[in-house]
Amino acid sequence: MTSAVVPPVGACRYGCGTNCAAPVTVFWLFGVVSVVYGFLGGPTGEAGISWYTVALGFAMWGIAAVWTMLTLQGVEADRCHGMWSPRDHHVEPSDAENDPFDEIKKAH
Repeated sequence: MTSAVVPPVGACRYGCGTNCAAPVTVFWLFGVVSVVYGFLGGPTGEAGISWYTVALGFAMWGIAAVWTMLTLQGVEADRCHGMWSPRDHHVEPSDAENDPFDEIKKAH
């Protein structure tokens, strides 16, 4: 519920501080400002409510909420080590492999 109403809080609190918290916050703030601005007349200065601006605001709010929900599902998959978890499919380099930065050092 928190992720749908205030997506940045859901992303920060339940998403373990993932990298998506900042972009989700931008989308959500854009949505909130658009809804308020739409009720005040919108960019065209209408006498009543600018429904296009309000709809754009709710669309951006929805994008932020869906983004947060998808992030939380990914975090949960990592915690549970499910079939699609990147933690279970990570390949550790062996000690016998060369360091890729050695090639850069040779070039200079």
